[in-house]
Amino acid sequence: MNLTGGISWHWMAWRSQTRWAPTAHAIEQWLLQSAQALPSKYKLEKPSLLLIGASAGWMMSSQWLSQFARVDTFDIDPLAAFLFKWRHGAALKAQNTALECHTQDALQNLPVLLEAHPNACVFFDNVLGQMRFQHAAADWQLVEKKIQHFKVQLKGREWGSIHDRMSGRLNARIAVDSALPIRQPEWNEQHWLTQLDAQSPWLDHLTQNVFAPGSRVQDFAWNFSPIYRHWLQAAWVRP
Repeated sequence: MNLTGGISWHWMAWRSQTRWAPTAHAIEQWLLQSAQALPSKYKLEKPSLLLIGASAGWMMSSQWLSQFARVDTFDIDPLAAFLFKWRHGAALKAQNTALECHTQDALQNLPVLLEAHPNACVFFDNVLGQMRFQHAAADWQLVEKKIQHFKVQLKGREWGSIHDRMSGRLNARIAVDSALPIRQPEWNEQHWLTQLDAQSPWLDHLTQNVFAPGSRVQDFAWNFSPIYRHWLQAAWVRP
């Protein structure tokens, strides 16, 4: 299965919606709270959004997306545009939010997109953590350099990201009715991984430097399957 898209991925995501719902809800609440903290210039007029790596928006919030005047989605998966419209199109139309879905590599074309949409917010939807799968394991430094380059390109822009920080198998199966682990501010990384019931070693997605030190980073647990969990991180970068 291609972790970045394809029919098998979408079939699995559709079947996993109940399991993924607590994380999707937590992400929605974080996005809506973040919207309240937008700079005043964005509150005067609804901004537009470039949603990069959108896939079908399986974990994305229609309510949050409707805060924007226009949403442009980008994904290399040819199925993503159709499925994103199927999942979110009606809700956005009801709120007069224009939606345009593009099939292209937005990471490769980022400078062109930023120039074409100078006032848009940018959000990377669970895509930066997938970059390590596009390169050989030995090329981890190249992945980190590319992420750093994105940050330079985005300087002065309102942008955010949610992405995998680490992922892996668990010591025990996740009970159906178990609550999601919630990271406390005083917990260090090892304590958090213990709360996630991580079975060492976990996969490092090479995203530890996406956000600058001191950023208000939100951590999420994602029960990907009964025996596999992801640690997601999210934050906004203000201009």
